[in-house]
Amino acid sequence: MVDAIVEATARVLVRDGFDALAIADVAEVAGISVGSLYQYFPHKEALVVAVLEREADREAAWLAERFAAVDVSNLEEMLATLIRATLAFRADHRALYECLLALIPRVGRYYDLRVRGVATAEGLKLLLAPHFPAASDDDLDAMVYVIANATHALTHEGLLARPASMDDDTLTREATRLVVAWVRARATT
Repeated sequence: MVDAIVEATARVLVRDGFDALAIADVAEVAGISVGSLYQYFPHKEALVVAVLEREADREAAWLAERFAAVDVSNLEEMLATLIRATLAFRADHRALYECLLALIPRVGRYYDLRVRGVATAEGLKLLLAPHFPAASDDDLDAMVYVIANATHALTHEGLLARPASMDDDTLTREATRLVVAWVRARATT
């Protein structure tokens, strides 16, 4: 039942937005009574947190699958694949992600989402390590930090909205150039 409620919340959130999100609408879409919904979620913020957590878990699993299948022998292609995978996941969930990203400050689960990102970062570190055998653990941590945050900002609408003229292929190419150039420069210092 919880999964049905969370899925219904996501659908209503995309349809109506957070301010208009009504418990009664979520219950109706989930096919349950309002009372049953309240047994699991005391208010709409709790519903949104459940959707945020589900989507964070889905994205982490999606990326872990891509990490497992990526060709690690070519640094540039490896990073491009990971950027493409992030963009593909977000594109498949664009409307929901736009709602959720705007709500993170309102529902206050940023720390929990960061904790989930640690597993993804560890996977990235394992992929980078063979390319930089002389790099210390601190150097690899710095690379992961910059790559993860730069990629997240570029694929999840950072400071500026993406220009309409920039499609996913262009963004992937430019983000890959940025990340690869930085990693190579960082590795030689």
